[in-house]
Amino acid sequence: MPSGEHEAPIEILTMGPEVVTRLLPRLGHPAPEFRDVVEPSTAMRMMAPRTYHADGAQLFRRAGGRAELGVVLEVQRRWDPEKQWTWLLYVAHMTVRLRVRTVLLVYCSDPAVAERYRKLFDPEDRFVPLRPIIFSPLDVPRVVDVDDAKADPAFAVFSVICHGRDADVDEIFPALVAALGTVNLETAISYDDIVCAGLPPDARARWEAFMVKTVGHRFYSDHYRALDAKLRAEGRAEGRAEGRVEERRRSVLTGLAERGMLVPDAVREQILACEDLEVLDLWHRRAFTAATVEAVVQPQ
Repeated sequence: MPSGEHEAPIEILTMGPEVVTRLLPRLGHPAPEFRDVVEPSTAMRMMAPRTYHADGAQLFRRAGGRAELGVVLEVQRRWDPEKQWTWLLYVAHMTVRLRVRTVLLVYCSDPAVAERYRKLFDPEDRFVPLRPIIFSPLDVPRVVDVDDAKADPAFAVFSVICHGRDADVDEIFPALVAALGTVNLETAISYDDIVCAGLPPDARARWEAFMVKTVGHRFYSDHYRALDAKLRAEGRAEGRAEGRVEERRRSVLTGLAERGMLVPDAVREQILACEDLEVLDLWHRRAFTAATVEAVVQPQ
């Protein structure tokens, strides 16, 4: 069964076709002009009793439903020379069945594997030409700017998945949280699930810890709510008063996050260091009305 790291890139590519249209020009292929995108079947049945399945597929259509561009989506995590034949089948099948120009977009999580596939498809060495668009994390920008992330949340999700094995992937987390705050709750839940599935275990643990400590109660899944409940239970074990203080700290951060306001590190540290419940109550009220984050923690 494919792993979450295999499935997550396909999931976000099919959920957000704008990710594909943003990637194609970066990889040397023009983005299609389109009105909508549909997902054709990825199944290809042969005369022999066997069915092949591409990881994903998209059909970009112009007004009136006219097909403009077909895109076959594949994730390849390790070297397998036999893929050259199944990939050729996928492209040919979509081209013939839908009567549309089709490109193959292959994401290789390992840049070395991506380079081997690029060399494999050298047109001078092939009797049947196939020019897949092969890319790796090196070709995907790290979305660390909050405004960029908010402008294209799906691409922000794709970026963090692609860079999940970077030692400093945590630098992407603040922008990603800001991006999740710009979409509806259902989409945010889906995006967060994709992130958790697509990140390797260490990065996923750091993402979960970041969400719990930074965002507080604004969780997108039962898993986060369970983590929050555990933290609150630990707080009660240390004393009810301390537990109320900790809960109010998180509530202040939650109020700011709900409004899509990015909390500077200095302000976050000030909030988390505050031991005065009355002051925290004041900050909590301000969190939902103040014009700036700094105004929340201004002295009375």
